This record gives sequence, C-alpha cells and structure tokens, in this order.
Amino acid sequence: MYLPPATLIVILFTYLVFLVSVEWAMQMDGAWYRPFVLCFLVIAAGAWAYREQNSDEL
Repeated sequence: MYLPPATLIVILFTYLVFLVSVEWAMQMDGAWYRPFVLCFLVIAAGAWAYREQNSDEL
C-alpha cells in the first residue's frame, strides 16, 4: 500500500502532537490554547505537503 509522503508527515505530526498534548493536559497552570496551535501546525504542514500534487495523484 503506497502512502504519499505528505500523508506520512501528517501521521507523524499527529502522533507527536498527541504525545505532547497529553503531557500539557496534565499541567494545571499551562496555556489552554497550545494543543490547538499544534493542531493548526499539523493542518498547515499537510496543506503545504499536498500543494504540489496534481488532482490525478489523489
């Protein structure tokens, strides 16, 4: 099964964000918006990685 590199990047970033957000969720004095910023970065990285693909490759 072939996975495009952009999909692998999104999967990797999602895994890393999950690990970091679990740690952040356990902190009582942390900023509540940090996981959302990281999720936005994951979405932006996926959009950036898919920007050069033709519609035939999807």
